[in-house]
Amino acid sequence: MDVIFSLVLLTSPGVVGENLMTESISVAERPEVELVANALPVRLSDLEVQQRIEALPPAWTTDGTTLFFECTFGDFVEAIAFVNQLVAPAEALGHHPDITVNYNQVSLSLTTHDAGGLTELDFQLAEQISAL
Repeated sequence: MDVIFSLVLLTSPGVVGENLMTESISVAERPEVELVANALPVRLSDLEVQQRIEALPPAWTTDGTTLFFECTFGDFVEAIAFVNQLVAPAEALGHHPDITVNYNQVSLSLTTHDAGGLTELDFQLAEQISAL
């Protein structure tokens, strides 16, 4: 079965001054075109949030729409070293925590703004952060 869809084509990198255009194409005709799912994350129900928070270490709390984590380190250098470890898992998931550093204390909050609350992404990142 052939897939046909419409897309907006942008100019090639480095080409300036061309207009945008819409074109219907067949994937069979243009094999270099990849289908990419841009679906918004789905917000978890209150029950799902409660079940998922219970599976996380006690350092994680929630108000139902955001996950919170606080940790105190020996000094500022240790706190920043921890923050630096957050980069790889956050980038891998394409999901980033809000971070506050107060000398040796790091506070994180996770929510999926596009979904208006907590999604699977928040809990996946929380699990990875807990494993650090």
